[in-house]
Amino acid sequence: MRHLKNVQQQIIRKFFMLFGSLKNNAPEKIINIRFYTDFNICNYSCPYCIAGQNDKQNMTTRWDSANLDQIIQNLTYLPYKINVRIGVKGEFFLSKKLTEGARLLSLADNVHSVNLITNLSFSYKQYENFLHGFDHSKTSIVASYHPSEIKDKEKWIQVACHIKKRYDFAVVLVGYPPFIKDLLKIKKELTGYGIEVFVQGFIGNYNGREYPGAYTVEEKKLLRKVFYSRHDYEFFAESKKPGLCNAGYRSFYVDMTGMVRPCGMGALSPVIGNLLSNPEIKPWDGPRPCMYDACLCDTENINTVIFEQHYRQTGINQHKYIYRFKNEAEKFPQMDEWKINY
Repeated sequence: MRHLKNVQQQIIRKFFMLFGSLKNNAPEKIINIRFYTDFNICNYSCPYCIAGQNDKQNMTTRWDSANLDQIIQNLTYLPYKINVRIGVKGEFFLSKKLTEGARLLSLADNVHSVNLITNLSFSYKQYENFLHGFDHSKTSIVASYHPSEIKDKEKWIQVACHIKKRYDFAVVLVGYPPFIKDLLKIKKELTGYGIEVFVQGFIGNYNGREYPGAYTVEEKKLLRKVFYSRHDYEFFAESKKPGLCNAGYRSFYVDMTGMVRPCGMGALSPVIGNLLSNPEIKPWDGPRPCMYDACLCDTENINTVIFEQHYRQTGINQHKYIYRFKNEAEKFPQMDEWKINY
């Protein structure tokens, strides 16, 4: 019976992929899916946690394990190659349902990559068990580094080094005001182990000031030294207005009710599908102007046209990329990413 069910699913998947490929507006390139699950159980208590920011954008949904299964199944039926970033409000690997869902996605024919995030609070042996049966070639991992919660830094780094050997791996730091002075030291230590590090701007209130808009001139000087790129600095430290974006064209946001929107930055985004009811998205015919004043999600702002024009990704990890004109800038310093108009 299980074999028959698998055969039936394969037939359904191939039907939807064939049907979708006949549509004129089907994206030609791989599309990005940000699937926000609302799973909120965590073993950390970070004072600067930015999870759940969508609650402030009137886009609150709730964790639903039954919906999760159906949405994941329909993701595997989409008629184009997809990169899936699974978002949580807590620790991903505390959920067996999420882990199993991600495993199924990694094995699906139409899935190009699955991007996961963890606070790396488990042993390497535990991670081996969690990730057993995954297609490792399609699985990338981001580990969030939380100085206030990590009890054994050396052990944390050891686990990071082990995972780096098997997966496309990176570490994210948070530009929380009290930590800014230490970020460069932390980044240098981690990069010394060959680990790529990027910084997420702090989103929230600290000492009565709303960030990231409240970063001071001195804080920005320090952040400029640790941000992964000019792009990250402009969007998180300077709250750059996004402009033209591929959201709705080659990137989509999916919530736990199955609603598909161009992005997850707020309720202005129109509904363009529902993956709870059927495996179909109605993409736009090209990039459109962003309707928001800022884009403070590292998974979303890489879908802007300005990012696409200046950077290219180096692998399946959505936050590992290089400046397109790096080689040219070595000959012509005026082309350096920090000197051009961005």
